[in-house]
Amino acid sequence: MIFFEKVRLSLKKFFTELPVLEAGFQISAGRIEGCLVKERTNFKPVVFSEELPPGSLEPSFHKRNIRQREIIKEIFRKGLEKINPEKKNIAFLPPELSLKVFVLHFESMPSAETEVEKVILFAVRKQQPLLPQDIRLSYQIMPENGRFRVVGVLARRAVIDEYEELFASLGFQVKLITPPTISLFQLLKEPGEGLVMNIEPDSWGGFVFAGERIVFYRQKTFAYNWGEKGDQDWESVIQEIETTARFIEDKEELKLDRIIIRNTLPGKKEVLYSRLEEKFGLMVNGIEDYVEVNLNSEDKTAFAPLFGVLR
Repeated sequence: MIFFEKVRLSLKKFFTELPVLEAGFQISAGRIEGCLVKERTNFKPVVFSEELPPGSLEPSFHKRNIRQREIIKEIFRKGLEKINPEKKNIAFLPPELSLKVFVLHFESMPSAETEVEKVILFAVRKQQPLLPQDIRLSYQIMPENGRFRVVGVLARRAVIDEYEELFASLGFQVKLITPPTISLFQLLKEPGEGLVMNIEPDSWGGFVFAGERIVFYRQKTFAYNWGEKGDQDWESVIQEIETTARFIEDKEELKLDRIIIRNTLPGKKEVLYSRLEEKFGLMVNGIEDYVEVNLNSEDKTAFAPLFGVLR
C-alpha cells in the first residue's frame, strides 16, 4: 500500500511492502491527528487530535493546500511533542481531496517499467485530460485471468512537497504517503466481497474489495448544503451505495456480502446502519470493529486510517 516512498521512488508494491513505521499523521474531518503505535494488539496507542482553524488549510488536488503555514506547523509540532516518536520516519495521510485514486484495466502490459508508467499515464490522461504536468504516480499491477488491473494514485508534486517540507522543518522525514480511504484496506483480514465507505464532513471515498484485491474506487464531494436535512441527508449516500453495488454486480460479476463504514460524523451512525441493513439485507459494520487496539470506539473510528499503515 505504498504510494509515495521517499527512499525508493521506483517501489510500486504498495499493498505488500509497507515500511515499518510506528508514527504518523493524518488530516481528516477538519482535524489534524497523530498516532504512535508500538504494538498492533494489547497496547494503547498514544494519540493526538486538534481541530483545524478555519481558513488554515484547503484540501485540493490542483493547488497548494496550506494557507497558514505557521499555524499548521505549530499543530504538527504539538502533535510530535505529544506522541514523541523515537524514529524520524513517519507516515502521512493527506486529505482525500488532495489525491486522485484510480482503478484501470489493461489487456497487456510492456515488460519495461519505464514503458509501463507511460502506458498507465496515457490511460489516466485519456480519462482526465487536464491533469497538470508535475504529477507523482504510484501504482500496483495485479494480473487477473490474462488481463491486468492497476490500482494507483496521483498527486501534484507541489502539494506533496509542501507537506514534506513542513515535516522536514520539524526534523522528520515523510516515509509514506497514502490516501486515507485506501489505507483502511490493510485493516481487513476476513475473506469476502464488500464495500468500504469513508464518510467525511465534506466528501466520501469508497472502494470495493474482493478478498485481497481492490477492484473499484470512487470519490465524491457532498453538496454545499449537505448535513442540513438531518437523517434525510443519508439518502444520497444510500443511493451512491446502491449504484456502486449494481455496477459491481454487472461489470465485475461480484455480489457484495458486507458494507463497512468509517463515519466521522458524530451521532449519526445508527440511522445510517439501520437504513443500509433494511435496504440491502447485508451485514453492516463500522470500521472500528476491525481496529485491534485498546481505544474507545470513537477514537478507533477517527484514527482507523493511521492504524491501517502503522506497524
